[in-house]
Amino acid sequence: MIVKRICDIFSENPKKHTELRKKGGIILRQEANDVTAAKEFLSSYQLCLDMLDLRKYERKRLKRQEEGCACEDILAGDEAYWRVRMYEVHSLLSRMKNGREKLMLYYHYVKSESVERAASLLGVSRRTGYRLHARGLLMAAHLLSRDAH
Repeated sequence: MIVKRICDIFSENPKKHTELRKKGGIILRQEANDVTAAKEFLSSYQLCLDMLDLRKYERKRLKRQEEGCACEDILAGDEAYWRVRMYEVHSLLSRMKNGREKLMLYYHYVKSESVERAASLLGVSRRTGYRLHARGLLMAAHLLSRDAH
């Protein structure tokens, strides 16, 4: 029955599958794109943190050596951007409703724990951890798409 309904949805109107809504329990293309964008946005936290750590390391190294390095050009001037990006991720998470989904995203993207480890910290099974992660990404995608409009 569900398979027939899904086939009907895609055959009726090809543009319908790009709308932001669920039909028959399937995340449709636009919603999947929003979830991917939310995942990339949240993942940028660790990248920014790593870049700030690299910048800190380079400053220490340059104090000990008189010569510069080629990576100074890459690292120059982006520190403010990285900090702002990290703040944006924190503010997104703080706007989410308190719950296990929010904690799952916090542990996974901010504290850099695996989904399995975050599930263990929350006292849920691994499978439930992945469900929480998926629901949390949907919530984050909704907040990001609402901010974009």
